[in-house]
Amino acid sequence: MNLLQIRQKVRELSGRFDLVNEDGSDNGADFFINEGARFLDRLDETQKSWASQFRFIEIGHIAASITQCRAIKEVWIATSSKRWQLQKISLQELVSGYLSGLPSTRSNGLPDYFSPGISRYVPEDATADTFEAFIGFVEIPSGNPLAYNTIILNTPVSEKVMLEVKGLFYSHKLSADTDENYWSSQHPLLLIQSTMRYLEVVNRNTQGVNDWTNSILTDMKQLGMDLVEEIIAEVTQIEG
Repeated sequence: MNLLQIRQKVRELSGRFDLVNEDGSDNGADFFINEGARFLDRLDETQKSWASQFRFIEIGHIAASITQCRAIKEVWIATSSKRWQLQKISLQELVSGYLSGLPSTRSNGLPDYFSPGISRYVPEDATADTFEAFIGFVEIPSGNPLAYNTIILNTPVSEKVMLEVKGLFYSHKLSADTDENYWSSQHPLLLIQSTMRYLEVVNRNTQGVNDWTNSILTDMKQLGMDLVEEIIAEVTQIEG
């Protein structure tokens, strides 16, 4: 089902005609639908919880911004001739071991290590220019710091590379009437249930929230079991 169909079904089942206009357009329902999808994303790991996001890094650059990411699990890097996995180290190790000097003192190369970075300034409206002479030590990329996670490499790249970030990502946000994501396409009733749960949350109906949560957990348990079946398929012995 696409967003329009989900929206209409939510109106039909919930009786909340105030959230959907007569022509089926949004009047507040989309907010609850998208929040419902994000709740399902966080609730358990399914076969579609993992995803890859690709980013190009230009010569001399050292960081990349990753959107919609819940948790970074693996980072791979590729040149025109080879591909390898980067080893994760702490941000403290990265800065003290590789980035302690000014950018002008760093040599370009091909990285072997990465760290999830800090992508927020405090206060939120600060920019890198605020720090004037200390700008060389600021690894936080510019832009909207609330919209992304950041990956920092241990060296500026010596050639254009492609970064592949594997991890847990949120489902595609539904905005256009024809939009679909994993939940709306494969498990529309589960998405509708999660939407209805949030309607009960804002109404402060504890019993309603509990009832919807229990129903959702029953279905999500089955999806989790499907993932386990896939993971253990053809496994004949335990390493040790």
